[in-house]
Amino acid sequence: MKKLLVLLMALLSFCILADERIVIGSFEQESTEAESILHRVTVSEESTLNGFGARIFDFRDEGLYIGAGFSFVTGDSDLCEGSDCVSVDATRTGFFGELGRNFGRLTPFFGASFDSKEIDGGGHTDSDEPFGINAGFWLELDKLKIRGAGVYLDDEENRAITGGFLFQMDNKFALGAEFGMLVADEVDGFRFSLQFGRKF
Repeated sequence: MKKLLVLLMALLSFCILADERIVIGSFEQESTEAESILHRVTVSEESTLNGFGARIFDFRDEGLYIGAGFSFVTGDSDLCEGSDCVSVDATRTGFFGELGRNFGRLTPFFGASFDSKEIDGGGHTDSDEPFGINAGFWLELDKLKIRGAGVYLDDEENRAITGGFLFQMDNKFALGAEFGMLVADEVDGFRFSLQFGRKF
């Protein structure tokens, strides 16, 4: 049911005529570091994942705003128990959908995110599929759109804050970037997205 909700919000964005539709592709990178003490032994995990993504944003003057997107990243995750370390394969596939209201320069929105995370190594696979609520805003300053959001607001383990921008050039192309940071105490996590696309 949760997966269908996010998918429905994503599909809606392709069905509504918008005054301004921006479609972008992205390079994605995220890194995490975690450390804990278990039976007097330090247990740590470090990972750096790279991949790609795509987003679509529909803005209507004084009307409905819809955004949707996905990302896929993969790479190695180093798991250490004391001085013994092992490298395993890690992947994450994420989807998001959001609805909002365009009040001119300011567009507040809410939405949902769903991630499928998997770590595979040594014949053993661990997976996690968090689902959470998002809320944020777009602020338009001429050709520059500034974005801020909180994601997984109802999930302490995956809660994060993000910020970014989208700049529309004169030839209808758009360049953007987004940064994210986990706010959980146990894990240091950062995410970066470099985006390029076009206005239709």
